[in-house]
Amino acid sequence: MRSVDGLILFKYVSREVFKAMGVIALVVLIIALGSRLSAYLGDAAAGKLSSELLGILLLYRLPGLLELIIPVSFFLSIMIAHGRLAVDNELTVLRSAGFGEFKLLRMTLLQGLMVMAVTAVLALWLRPLAESGMQAVRADQKTMTEFDLLIPGRFQTMSRGERVTYVRDIGEEQSLSDVFITELERDGAVGADKTVVMVAEEGETKVDEQGNRLLILKDGKRYRFRTSELEHQVIEFETYGQVLARDPSKLDRVEAKQRGTLQLLSLDSRAGIAELEWRISLVLMVPVLVFLAIPLARVEPREGRFARIAPALLLCFLYLVLLSAAKSRIETGDLAPFPGLFWIHAAYLVLSWFIYQGSDQLFRFDWLKRMPAK
Repeated sequence: MRSVDGLILFKYVSREVFKAMGVIALVVLIIALGSRLSAYLGDAAAGKLSSELLGILLLYRLPGLLELIIPVSFFLSIMIAHGRLAVDNELTVLRSAGFGEFKLLRMTLLQGLMVMAVTAVLALWLRPLAESGMQAVRADQKTMTEFDLLIPGRFQTMSRGERVTYVRDIGEEQSLSDVFITELERDGAVGADKTVVMVAEEGETKVDEQGNRLLILKDGKRYRFRTSELEHQVIEFETYGQVLARDPSKLDRVEAKQRGTLQLLSLDSRAGIAELEWRISLVLMVPVLVFLAIPLARVEPREGRFARIAPALLLCFLYLVLLSAAKSRIETGDLAPFPGLFWIHAAYLVLSWFIYQGSDQLFRFDWLKRMPAK
């Protein structure tokens, strides 16, 4: 009979915790995706990114966001759910019925195992796959020339601000109509740079036998002049060809975050060790946050369920900042790979123990009221 009552209680508390967790995670995820979408839309509007890639890029971003959002949301949901139980005196009733804090901790750790499993799948498997997918998308994007990203009817800045291009319309097979191009022609001497303006009725992009992309303009004029002088050059042409430069940046190097977890185990580099410890730390963070949340959620009815959310958030974000800083120091060689990131988990376990033993009085703020007035 007692086991049946325990199962009913477990379902009740789990429903409260995971309901709050779902709401928090959804809100934070929408905000994070909205921020990323805004940045991607800006790049697409500036012609730096194809609008067709927006959906796939956001999809690849999901595992990296969720691996952080889920543990933090679980921590806050424990604070909210257990705080409500304390404020409504339900925890007092449970203790009088023999359901002590140790059983509550064991129940919450069981819930944490589910969250750990989800976080492990995200951090150890899905995010490396997503990072590899992002790398493939970036590599494909870099093989495109600037004219592949043109938007009809809009002046677009290209070549890091040294070229402005406009086309009225883009037809099938990348045919261009009413083309306007102005670019800066660099010269080594100071003040010797020249401006080149080209206008053409139509144009197109082609690929030659060597794989080079060519811009072919037809029926137009080319103006070349220096803004500080009256002398200028005008060339009328029926056909004008120009090789389109590609982005010279290298994307063939595989970073540690793009490698699978099993590959990191055999990777003898500081970046690989730091990435491996980071992934493991995201999983280990879940039970540590459970140990921290249980004593912090012990609020008095007069305090309110949200009384300790602010200090709890501060401790949680400090946890993530310390892990991120330690990861960076391992990569630069300023921190030994062992204990590496694991000393932070140990420190937070010690902090949880002190709070559990009664040092949580610091978070009640009653000591401020008891201070003698000067």
